[in-house]
Amino acid sequence: MIEERYMPEPKEIIVSQRFTGKNGEPLPWKIKAIKEKEHQKIKSDKMEIEQYWRKFCASCVVEPDLQDKQLLESYGCHSAEEVLKEMLTMGEYMILLKTVREQNGFEERKETIKKEIKKQ
Repeated sequence: MIEERYMPEPKEIIVSQRFTGKNGEPLPWKIKAIKEKEHQKIKSDKMEIEQYWRKFCASCVVEPDLQDKQLLESYGCHSAEEVLKEMLTMGEYMILLKTVREQNGFEERKETIKKEIKKQ
């Protein structure tokens, strides 16, 4: 479809050095951008900001599959948002959050606003 051509390619990042493959190398996480239609399903008026970002991050993670039943069970969780809280340290979560924000254009917008303010 035409709109798919304009979505950013998923980005691979190393969120944590703790999750390694058989070769001992850190496993990359794949992060995608989401469309506004998906975003509208995520957000809620009664949602705290931390809950919003966790849900947003979970929606953008392609790999690992945060909905995987075995993964959820191994961490004693029922949702992708919960498993992120259990899996990641605060620093690792910040790496993920920064990438999710970049993939979805938040950081670009922030820089544009900073430049506009400096011009005034």
